[in-house]
Amino acid sequence: MDITLHATQKTIALKDVAQRQNISEKYLWQVIKPLKQAGFIKTIRGAKGGFALALPPEKITVNDIVSVLEGNPLIIECAASPGACPRSADCAAREMWKTLADTLAEAMRGITLQMLAEKQKVKNLGRAVVYDI
Repeated sequence: MDITLHATQKTIALKDVAQRQNISEKYLWQVIKPLKQAGFIKTIRGAKGGFALALPPEKITVNDIVSVLEGNPLIIECAASPGACPRSADCAAREMWKTLADTLAEAMRGITLQMLAEKQKVKNLGRAVVYDI
């Protein structure tokens, strides 16, 4: 979301994101790498290089990001594969967990980076920090 909020800049330096978000650059590298491999982030080389979104923020959903970084958003493993447990065919709890996982994924598909950025900008209006988009 930080890259989305600072999209008016051509590229975003990872150290700037780390500073603004109060997280380590080392951790950010672990997040950026899979997002880049999935085609959501691009790298621009050179003196004014850095990172930028590879797609418009309204095309990237929370589900996209969570799926890349965390895998399937399942609450418990047996919801993913019915054969994982010998009782799965007759298990009402598995059906409930599967329904919950599907509902969560559907909700995350309905939230884009653009939507999150707009919400964050509104929240920032009440504070001294105002993003420049």
